[in-house]
Amino acid sequence: MPANWDPNQQIDSETGRIEWPTGPMTDIDPNFEPRWVEAWVVQGGGIGPGQVWAGPSQSSSQSSWTGFEDGRWTAPEAGWRNGRFAPGPAVGISLLALRDDHGHYQYDWWFDVVTLQN
Repeated sequence: MPANWDPNQQIDSETGRIEWPTGPMTDIDPNFEPRWVEAWVVQGGGIGPGQVWAGPSQSSSQSSWTGFEDGRWTAPEAGWRNGRFAPGPAVGISLLALRDDHGHYQYDWWFDVVTLQN
């Protein structure tokens, strides 16, 4: 697995978004260079009698790769958002596109349980 999420992610108190999903990069194939990353955060809305309520979700990305800052990935470009996040557990999911010198692509994805906090 090439990367993961920081265990704690920050909620922006004004927008209710996760600003901005991030985590360390590990185990990147040295023959490939990252090209873009997409990140999604989802949080359960609770369980009612006979049903599961949908919770908030969002997407964000880094579509024009500028390199790793201190060996980390960050998805600073806002995508869609549905609902407002609340402090507590959530799931972070990411997709990373990598390209080699011959134009071949490979894709890696990962997910982690994260804690959202203000």
